[in-house]
Amino acid sequence: MAERLLHHGLRAMPAPGNTPAKGLDSLRRALDALACWRVREWPVVAGLAGDVGPLVWDVLKGAGVWESLPTHSRAALYWAVADGRAIRRAWPLNVDVEEYGARITGLAMDVAYFAAMCDPQGSRRWPEADPARTRHALLAVELLRQFGKLPVTWRAAVLRELHHAARTRDPARRTLAEVLAEASAYAIKGEAPPGPEYADFRTIDAPELVQRVTRLPRGWRGEVFRRIAAGADPMAVEAAARDAIRAVCTTP
Repeated sequence: MAERLLHHGLRAMPAPGNTPAKGLDSLRRALDALACWRVREWPVVAGLAGDVGPLVWDVLKGAGVWESLPTHSRAALYWAVADGRAIRRAWPLNVDVEEYGARITGLAMDVAYFAAMCDPQGSRRWPEADPARTRHALLAVELLRQFGKLPVTWRAAVLRELHHAARTRDPARRTLAEVLAEASAYAIKGEAPPGPEYADFRTIDAPELVQRVTRLPRGWRGEVFRRIAAGADPMAVEAAARDAIRAVCTTP
């Protein structure tokens, strides 16, 4: 049901109607413009940010790639559409443009990744795309599987540690894979997880966060874990996922 609603919300947007080749050319011009966002007028940047997600989706459909994508990749595309919409909506509000720099960069990387899927002979046209993205996404799906096998108390402990490390920007923080490996080893032995050691852990209800992540659509959980594995705060990522789902289930 969630997948159908998301699909309907995205399809409700006007499709560019280009052939895949023309769509790729349009995407390349748009990404070139977004790369220079600091020196362009903000309304132009905002408009382009709102356009690139639906455009790359249209190209994926036209190239026959969309139907073969795994659910976590589809969720990533929907998320890119939502981010573009959020940037587009922000420009009339006189926001601090600088805070959107990282978001624009991330959007460009996502769009280029999907564009490269439709342009196997011209992958060099999309230098923004992370060549390791597919491998990281598949690893995240496996980490999500490991996470789901843990008792709820250990799942909460994993998210609690990663939240604290991201919030404090701990340079010695462990990766999601490392935390999960240790949690799995202790859980197999039947040991209970340690309790919160820091006062700021009170700012996160880890068991409730576990439930909120579990309630996300399946593909979105995979994309959430890809972002957590890259070092993002689990609490912030889960909240962003819910915002993105709401955004793509409604028209602009």
